[in-house]
Amino acid sequence: MITIKLHSGFLLLLLIFQTTHHLLAQPLLENRISLRVSNERIEEVLRQIGDKGGCSFSYSPDAIDVRARVSVNATNQSVREILNEIFKGTVSFKERRKYIILQKVAAEPERKPDNFILNGYIIDKKTGERLSDASIYEANSLVSTVSNEYGYYRIRLPSAQPTLRLEVRKEEYAARSIEVTRRQDYYLSISLAPDTIRHIQRQNPRLVTRHDSVPSRIDSRVEIPRVDAPRVATPVAESGPADTLSPSTSPSYTLQERLQQIRDDMVEAFASTRQAIHTENITDTLYRPFQASILPFLGTNHQLSGNVINDLSLNLIAGYSLGVGALEVGGMFNIVRWDVKGIQVAGVANLVGRDVNGLQIAGFGNLNIGEFRGIQIAGTVNTTAEDFRGLQISGGVNVVGRTLNGWQISPGLNYAGIVRRGHQIGFLNYADSSATTPFGYLSYVRKNGYRRYEFSTDELNYFNATFKTGVPAFYNIFTLGLNAFIPGKPFGSIGYGIGTARRLGRGWILNADLIGNRLAVQRQFWREPQAGHYRLTVALEKKLSERLALSVGPTLNLLHTPYAGLINTSVQRGMEPIWLGNKPDSGSTTYAWVGFQAALRLCNRI
Repeated sequence: MITIKLHSGFLLLLLIFQTTHHLLAQPLLENRISLRVSNERIEEVLRQIGDKGGCSFSYSPDAIDVRARVSVNATNQSVREILNEIFKGTVSFKERRKYIILQKVAAEPERKPDNFILNGYIIDKKTGERLSDASIYEANSLVSTVSNEYGYYRIRLPSAQPTLRLEVRKEEYAARSIEVTRRQDYYLSISLAPDTIRHIQRQNPRLVTRHDSVPSRIDSRVEIPRVDAPRVATPVAESGPADTLSPSTSPSYTLQERLQQIRDDMVEAFASTRQAIHTENITDTLYRPFQASILPFLGTNHQLSGNVINDLSLNLIAGYSLGVGALEVGGMFNIVRWDVKGIQVAGVANLVGRDVNGLQIAGFGNLNIGEFRGIQIAGTVNTTAEDFRGLQISGGVNVVGRTLNGWQISPGLNYAGIVRRGHQIGFLNYADSSATTPFGYLSYVRKNGYRRYEFSTDELNYFNATFKTGVPAFYNIFTLGLNAFIPGKPFGSIGYGIGTARRLGRGWILNADLIGNRLAVQRQFWREPQAGHYRLTVALEKKLSERLALSVGPTLNLLHTPYAGLINTSVQRGMEPIWLGNKPDSGSTTYAWVGFQAALRLCNRI
């Protein structure tokens, strides 16, 4: 029984503590109370408000007439709203610990102040709920604010501006535009009606077009953005081995999602919370010919930088904008939600949410979620998630998620979905399908490329395993030869080469391969003096089935070794070559001959 009482007492204390903590954490002006008085003196009304709202009032009786009588009928309203109803905007309020300080609003001076303040609540017109995270801004001065967790806003507006319109935006609510006629501090609560169309779209994502594609309400010079739809590349015929080139859509959209995540992470790192809220709420397009910033939230576009298109943009450390019309230069990062037209230069990286048309240069990387037309240069990586037309140059990696009509040049990796025109030139090249020829140490074309897994024999090595990859016009060759421990033969060889293939029709193909091999004369392969074998092979391939072929043809060989008498011509093993020049003797270190190669090939489908 005692235990039950102790537990009940503990729960009661915990409930009292939580209630008190909530009251203390909440601003005094936001405490909600109910009050009904009729023709009562203001000082008495303030006493009742203080008792119910848990606060005290501080004021000068000489400045505020507390003997005046008022009537109040308030149900579950904030202290701020009740005070505004009592004083009709003639008194301002400030919180200081448990006190609310009342001050008489000074009469309007002869010289108007440079700024004035509007404040109030953003309210759901249907339910009366206070709306937090609503965007309130003035389009010409780019002054903005966001309603707090209680729906309260406070914005400082310029007095000298001849025309002022307060724009109010909130996701899933209809936009509201209010003309500001007075140039003095006053209280203004604003109601917003729910946007039923937007709500339906949120419930049915398939009906949603791009959030950013709402036409401009502010500046008619801004181009109306297009509505994004899945872009399907039209197959094109190729005069080579593949009849059509078809896009692989899923890798592109996966790449887009990854780039979007990188962009969002960068925005989160550099932009403010208010900018993120404005980005979600505001679908209007704002325009400025010039902006300068230190960081996204420290610049001439203020907290609305993510909603503004600029012709010229200068960013000391990092910039964040809706679009660029001519030139953007950033000390470290440039982050653009929409399109870039012109030149974009960044010390570290450029991140663009849609299309780029022009020149893009970055010390580390360029990351574009949309299409690109022009020249893209980066110290490490260039990435375009959709179609690319132009020239990509990087010190490490070039990536095009969909169709390439142009050139990729890199000492590292070039990746493209479909290559229609131009070439990939790099150490490693990959394409889903290609209508042109890639040049590199290793090129791989998945759909219409040329690939052979070859097992062959010749007069130097009894067994060779070879892999060929690229396109018929130019492919890379990787080969490994082996003789085991047969006397009079090298232990084995490893080599690399290039080749070309030409279709002759009816399953016949003519190959020309040039390969350089390093021989392993003894078991300690890497410690031996280098022995080089160079071979030119011209072979005819005949398809036996879709995946199997035979190949035979002559070879022209040159062998140079530091070992004299490496090949013993007095003992014949296997095929006898046709020696060029004098027949080698025990003092020979260079050998030249015409030989023969036969191979069984496993083919890919092209």
